[in-house]
Amino acid sequence: MKLALRFTLIIFTTVLCCFGQTNNDIVKKNYCDRKSCTLKPDNPIHFDPYYNGHLCENFNPEQIDYSKEYFFLRTKTYAGDTNKLQETKQFDFSAIWLTENTEQNGVLGLNYQRIRFHIEKVSLSKNKPDTYFIEGKSNVNNNICSFKGEIKLLKVSLFDSCDYSEHKSCGKLFADYIFYEDKSQHHSGIFKGVTECSFYADNINRKMLLDESETMSDGYWNRTFVGTWTNYKSKEAMKCIWGDYRLPFVFDFMCGDGEMRVCKKYEMNGWKSYNDFSEYIEVLKDKYELKNKWWLTK
Repeated sequence: MKLALRFTLIIFTTVLCCFGQTNNDIVKKNYCDRKSCTLKPDNPIHFDPYYNGHLCENFNPEQIDYSKEYFFLRTKTYAGDTNKLQETKQFDFSAIWLTENTEQNGVLGLNYQRIRFHIEKVSLSKNKPDTYFIEGKSNVNNNICSFKGEIKLLKVSLFDSCDYSEHKSCGKLFADYIFYEDKSQHHSGIFKGVTECSFYADNINRKMLLDESETMSDGYWNRTFVGTWTNYKSKEAMKCIWGDYRLPFVFDFMCGDGEMRVCKKYEMNGWKSYNDFSEYIEVLKDKYELKNKWWLTK
């Protein structure tokens, strides 16, 4: 289980720090002052949204919206593949985005305030086979807001086999999303951007399901949402990126080599219980669950 692996890595990282590698050392290694960087366009990894150690060589850490850059860089990988959007419209993608008994974590603003998401209901539009209606909740510092919105498919790549997948029929999807929080709730606004996900096909039931084949691998990420959150009242737009485990375009936010371990300088922004694993409880051997199912709060 991914949660069990996180717990093991937390212990390992603690031991490593005791042998002289401090969190500040790790931050310095992973962060680069943009003014002193040299562009290296010939090195593709320096344009990888998830390779945070070199991001500032080509991107501005103070930029708010990375949705266009993310879509361009990630779809470029599959530029030679035929868009199978029309061919897959007979499949139902709804189950992919349901978070069920867990949550997704993300960052809000340039100080990387923690934001959590739980998507509890997804339904396919009856009139638009490329559009899905979404219902869920967001949580920032226990300020919980309900939201509703849409995910609209843009590009679907489907393969008979993938190096990263244990399933025969596997693929990647890209989509636009827009989620509207309830205006009557405190500190609410609009989430907007692009999303990417790895999936596999259940040909018997004509469904697309979340592909978690690599969930135990270093650097794992999935169901990534890249965009902004805009406050209804102030109209201020803030950087907002969330997903399963590692996140793109977060620069000096992560200190783990493979796992998403938050740098100590950002722990006070809601990440301490995530780093020390105290928000989880072991329900069975090597099986962990969140102690607080906050999305059940009315």
